[in-house]
Amino acid sequence: MFSIRLSTRHLVKVAAILILAIPAIGSATTVRMQTTLGAIDIILYDNAAPRTVANFLSYVNSGAYKNSFFHRSVPGFIVQGGGFVWNDASGTVSSVVTHAPIAHEYSPGHSNRRGMIGMAKLPGDPDSATSEWFINLADNSSTLDSQNGGFTVFGEVSPSSMTIVDRIARLPTINAGPAFGELPISGPILGGVIQKSNLAVADAALAVANNYQGVWWNPNEPGWGLSLTQHGNIILGALYTYDESGQPTWYVIPNCQLINSQCTGDIFKVTGGTTPVQPWTGTVRLAYAGTGTLDFAGTGNATFNYTIDNVAGVKTVSKLLFASGTTEPAIDYTDLWWNPNESGWGISITHQSGTVFAAWYTYDAAGKPVWYVVPQCPVSAASCTGAIYQVTGGASIHSVWNGTNPPTSVGSATFLFGNANTSTLKYTIDGVSDTRDIVRQVF
Repeated sequence: MFSIRLSTRHLVKVAAILILAIPAIGSATTVRMQTTLGAIDIILYDNAAPRTVANFLSYVNSGAYKNSFFHRSVPGFIVQGGGFVWNDASGTVSSVVTHAPIAHEYSPGHSNRRGMIGMAKLPGDPDSATSEWFINLADNSSTLDSQNGGFTVFGEVSPSSMTIVDRIARLPTINAGPAFGELPISGPILGGVIQKSNLAVADAALAVANNYQGVWWNPNEPGWGLSLTQHGNIILGALYTYDESGQPTWYVIPNCQLINSQCTGDIFKVTGGTTPVQPWTGTVRLAYAGTGTLDFAGTGNATFNYTIDNVAGVKTVSKLLFASGTTEPAIDYTDLWWNPNESGWGISITHQSGTVFAAWYTYDAAGKPVWYVVPQCPVSAASCTGAIYQVTGGASIHSVWNGTNPPTSVGSATFLFGNANTSTLKYTIDGVSDTRDIVRQVF
């Protein structure tokens, strides 16, 4: 344990950090830090900083970060980890055993902006990075991009996960001696001696090579689809389809855990919600409907095996590419969005180049599931506007596909993004207008 005596004014609260991990393969690797404050997903820049990513993953995959902890937190600047570990057997702290330092890969194209993860290094030595990393809490490009040869950014925290990083950053800090002058801690600190329970501790790590989130469909059966939102190794799937009478309906797979290139999860159907043109009443009823398995072949094709209402079936699907361009958006709004005070409905947003595709899962006036789609919402600055469509006459997922009636425009929607994590949704459906505040859903 730390041999540090602290006064009662230092008693604070924090939760331990648990990092889950498996070896990384391929490109577009995501590392999930599963913490008691929530999950943090870090998207690594495999191609832009390959040497730095390989170095980081070598520590992750070897278990070197097991029982490491966040040892530095500077409000409005950074939180830092990867340098020290807690030994359970002895109750002492030691340094992470480091590999040889790596040459820096700083690039002006990947700046030290808020949410970016970078490598720490020794003053006056650009090529001294080993095991320590930091997450930028603000736009630090004016300083960190130029100091010491530039601090290498090798990934970014997903926007939805920054709320968790901010929670860690809000923890009180103390001066616990050399190397721990800005140590985030929890309490109570019994007897004034810091224990493991007072630290934000990292346990292990989980890396997922591919990101499958987006809109998936069968080009030979246009009119139904799957919206997949992926946070680390967890996929949340929403299946928008039709009932036996050809009316829109939807199902949700809320927890499909990836193992290699496959995930399996329970399928649910929700009824009893409120139509979006009325105030929300929160009367939804969740019903188990079956199970589904997504088996991915690369990042663009998959097989969907399912059992819904005791009927088994299989569909082949591919990722829908609805926009093209060489410039990625400054803020990617791809995610599942909702209003936490109105749990039971949501909007799956997929952002490609400068266009948003939104699938809206909600209810009709009778409380029956219904869905709308905004297929073309061009983003300008921090907003987009597009037509809302509804399609009826499609075949049930249990039936042979027979095509659909043409989509019908029922109104329009405007997304006004306040920042990377919040938005106001203004819409008109069948001549009735309303507004909802939505945020990214953390899961």
